[in-house]
Amino acid sequence: MGNVKISEVAVKARVLPSTIRHYTDLGLLEVSDRTDGGQRLYDEEKTFNTLAKIKHLSSRGYTLNQIKDIFAGGLKKRVLIIDDDPDVVDLIKTILKAEDWEFKHASDGFEAGTILLDYLPDLITLDLVMPGMDGFKVCQNIRKDPRTKSIKIISITAYDTPEYKEKIIKSGADGYLPKPFTPEELRTKINEVLGKVELVK
Repeated sequence: MGNVKISEVAVKARVLPSTIRHYTDLGLLEVSDRTDGGQRLYDEEKTFNTLAKIKHLSSRGYTLNQIKDIFAGGLKKRVLIIDDDPDVVDLIKTILKAEDWEFKHASDGFEAGTILLDYLPDLITLDLVMPGMDGFKVCQNIRKDPRTKSIKIISITAYDTPEYKEKIIKSGADGYLPKPFTPEELRTKINEVLGKVELVK
């Protein structure tokens, strides 16, 4: 892949050329070079990766200015902790607060449902065994809703059996972490499911 013109980016990305220009003017896309005639050129791979991120974040309800802040590292990442064990909740909060995360807590699946759509977190840590709706059903519901299906989910449970692990992964979880866990194990698992090592240092 090399440098491409706005028209080529627009066709391949299925957006209007004016959208590419707007994203560039906002600082979301970078111009890698210019033609002899002064037309903007873009690094194809980098530009398409950035456009995919913009599309994903837009689908999560973020505005373009918020996305710009995210790219600049200026907007806190969000986590929703769904767990009825206050000790585990406090531990996760302590670990992620040091990493500059923003968080909310739900003690069961029903409470999580009232928070989820308004909060739209980047990550959910999900206990499996809770009063009322269990973690398997919560996970399935999140994956069925197009507004929440792309949110990353880590199942955190004391029931560390192959059967539970297989069932929650099939229900849609991105990762599985048995209790008890260390701060480093949680950070590693978050990096693994988010696919970006730089998100948690």
